[in-house]
Amino acid sequence: MAFTRKQKFICWLAYGLVGLFQLSYRYRRLNPELREQTTLLTERHIVAYACWHQNALPTVMAHTWRRLAILVSRSFDGEVIAFVAKKFGIHSARGSSSRGGLEALRQLIKLTKEGYEVGITVDGPRGPRHEVKGGVIALASRTGVPILPTASRGRRTWILHKSWDQFRFPKPFTEILVLYGTPMQIPHRLTDNEVQEYQKKLGDALMDLEHRLDTMLAHGRPRTATAGV
Repeated sequence: MAFTRKQKFICWLAYGLVGLFQLSYRYRRLNPELREQTTLLTERHIVAYACWHQNALPTVMAHTWRRLAILVSRSFDGEVIAFVAKKFGIHSARGSSSRGGLEALRQLIKLTKEGYEVGITVDGPRGPRHEVKGGVIALASRTGVPILPTASRGRRTWILHKSWDQFRFPKPFTEILVLYGTPMQIPHRLTDNEVQEYQKKLGDALMDLEHRLDTMLAHGRPRTATAGV
């Protein structure tokens, strides 16, 4: 895609802001052993991180040290995200449930075969909010890559209340908590009813993580939890 000068400026501005904020963040992985256990479930030692769209930024930035690929829409917003992600060494598969979804799924499947872990916002790119779509289930079923429910939240966060997902943007110099759920392995060749069952199971797991983080942050905990690297 050829960018106008204004679009190029927006991309570089977004990269500059995210880069500066990333330098100021401190990450605390509350149960890193679950991620390590999940990597042992396949020979390739890779996982699919599943999170809500509102938590996309802290979740992706918490895993830039991994060989990671993410699903990004074909909109201009997606172009900005892909531009910034590339600067952090993150590969982007382009598409969404409404535009190029099948091609994006094929790209992600190919990338997992090349050893990439994947990150998917399961209710994105336009919602409905907190409603798991079938793409992550299809990916896990076809590749055998286990799904790791993930929730990430800054202790101090800006919330974009007018956005469909109430997107969360961690404030500078905050600590970001990363919490993992129980990994899910999806069988091959699912029926439509089975896909829906796994969608519900994953949605319930992600909401449980949200509630656990709500409780921790409301009580100012945990200050002594294990910090992952």
